[in-house]
Amino acid sequence: MADRIQETGRVAEGFYILNEGFVCSYLLDAGGSFVAFDAGMDPRRTSAELAKLGIDPAKVSQVFLTHSDRDHVGGVGAFPGAAVFLPKAELAMLDHTRPRFLGLLYNKPLRFDFETLDDDQEFVVGGATISCVSTPGHTAGSMSFLVNGSILIVGDELNLRKGRAVIDRHPISIDNALRKDSLRKLAGLGAVRILCAMHSGYTLDAEAALRGWKAF
Repeated sequence: MADRIQETGRVAEGFYILNEGFVCSYLLDAGGSFVAFDAGMDPRRTSAELAKLGIDPAKVSQVFLTHSDRDHVGGVGAFPGAAVFLPKAELAMLDHTRPRFLGLLYNKPLRFDFETLDDDQEFVVGGATISCVSTPGHTAGSMSFLVNGSILIVGDELNLRKGRAVIDRHPISIDNALRKDSLRKLAGLGAVRILCAMHSGYTLDAEAALRGWKAF
């Protein structure tokens, strides 16, 4: 059983979790504006969780999406003034190039404007540096985000179970062998301190969580 998502609140200085129950997202205070990582599945619920933190949605300037599944993009409407970013490789999930469930299911087209992201692309927002790390497997274009070299947001590429990084066997993921490669890539990133998943919350001991995936 995966770890429970923590309640909406502060994770570390200037970094927050928004708990929608089934899924969560994360928010970074970049100094003068906020950056969201995923948007949850319902803009009303996302807005309600922001209100718990006293954060004005209008101050969210960017939304970085880990992938295009409904439970991660459905709440984008909570951030009407934000620029939205999606991994370029994730377009294969939206244009009938890469199906799920034996070729029977595709993700629906997104009803909002977005810009695309490439692997190793880097953004500087206020005082924060955000690095894009391609981690396919859950979907064709799943991407993780490394914030200031110490906070790693991984979407659904892994779950946390008793504080350890694991992959589930659910057929919603298109390639679990590729997910394993992505986890080994994440484990090799270096001095990551906080590891954030979207369905099992975060751990403040990323090194311990990823230790079993390191290539020695």
